[in-house]
Amino acid sequence: MICLLLTWAAPARADYAFDTAGWAIAARFAAPPSTDAVLTPSPQGDVQATRFFLEQSGERMMLVRFVYPMAMLPGGEAGIYQKATADMLRSRPGDIRARGKFALGPYDGERLVIGQRREKTIREVRLLVIGSTFYVLSAEWPEQGTGAARAEQFFNSVKLRTEYTDPLVVENMERWRELTAGNFRLRYDATRWYRDPADREPGVFNFLRTDQKAEAQLIIEDRAIEGDIETAVLNTAREGAESVVVKKREKKLRGAVEVVELEFTARVDNVSYINHGYFYSGPEGAVQLRGWASEREYRDVSGDIGELLDGLTVGAPTVK
Repeated sequence: MICLLLTWAAPARADYAFDTAGWAIAARFAAPPSTDAVLTPSPQGDVQATRFFLEQSGERMMLVRFVYPMAMLPGGEAGIYQKATADMLRSRPGDIRARGKFALGPYDGERLVIGQRREKTIREVRLLVIGSTFYVLSAEWPEQGTGAARAEQFFNSVKLRTEYTDPLVVENMERWRELTAGNFRLRYDATRWYRDPADREPGVFNFLRTDQKAEAQLIIEDRAIEGDIETAVLNTAREGAESVVVKKREKKLRGAVEVVELEFTARVDNVSYINHGYFYSGPEGAVQLRGWASEREYRDVSGDIGELLDGLTVGAPTVK
């Protein structure tokens, strides 16, 4: 990803106010910047980096936003800053001439001033995590000249958008993700679960707990299944298991409908797994949401599985 911080665009004309939906910050460039986006694979899915960048007369201004497949837990900022700094210096060797803190509204970030030996430039970089999103603000100018003043003007133009001024609201907004398909919606905690990057089958969504002690699967169909949903679920489980024992059978209201709640133990290859799920079939279609873990691990992860199940809603699709 650090290579995204190394290339630049040709100059353009006219002043440009940068204020883009989905970004926590607004700023001003001296001219309309170029933009691009790059996806970088990670074990939890793609990291999306979006850049806005501009070069004029050897002076370079850039904003980068990194969006991760998982949400960050509070306190994770220091590790992000440390890794970003190491990556930058590895990609473009330089001397750190100044290092300290800076703040944008209620958010604390890091500021570095780097002497880039090869290019004979000065570069100021500001690193900032807002919620679960990582921002890099960068200005670079020749050692000889008046670029420092324009860099300062660029940094002073960076403002926090109003809807991002409350850290607790932002943390909650970025921590909870929603997956919507047809008449079904699943809200899940992205600090505890992530989508399996290997998912390819339409209507089937696999989730892994961060420590991989539990898994979950969401299956959505746009029409009702034939027969009884409970019977269908248990018959499918028995096809791949040595034995299946139902431990709990109830009804739960999710949105406007009642779903079947099942908890059952399935023994596979001499290991017992406890499965807990919500299942529904009706005019809205069919849905199966099931989490499971080995019997040995289940006690530690059952709360997270229950919370994931309770994020399911059956009803009309969400309009965004």
